[in-house]
Amino acid sequence: MVESEFRSDIFKFSQSVINIRIWEERNLPLSQSRIAFDLFALIANSKYTQRPLTLKDLFNSLKYSERGIRYVLEQFVEGGWCEAICDAEDRRCRCIVATKRLTDAFEAYEQVVLGAYLGC
Repeated sequence: MVESEFRSDIFKFSQSVINIRIWEERNLPLSQSRIAFDLFALIANSKYTQRPLTLKDLFNSLKYSERGIRYVLEQFVEGGWCEAICDAEDRRCRCIVATKRLTDAFEAYEQVVLGAYLGC
C-alpha cells in the first residue's frame, strides 16, 4: 500500500517536470546547451537583486566558454531578451540589463514552476 502511494507521488513529480520542460521549450530562450537557461536565470537574478551585471561578472559567473556565452548573449540581445548598456562614466564597461520580455517570462516561469511543484 505504501509502495503504490509512493509511486503515485513519483508519477506526479515526474509529470510536473515534463510539463515544466514543455513550457520552457515554448516560452524561454533556450538552446541546445544549458548556457541559455543559466544566462536567463542570471540576468533575471541581476534584475531582482538590483545588482548590475557586467560582462566580466557574467563570464565569471557562468562556467562555460566565453565564446559560447557571447554567442548566446548575442542571440538574447537580438531576440529582445536583454540589452548591453555602456556605463556613462566608463564606456569600456558594459552591463547586461533584462528587458520587459525577460522579466515577464521569468515571472510567468516562477508561477509555472511553483504551481507544478506545489500541486504535486
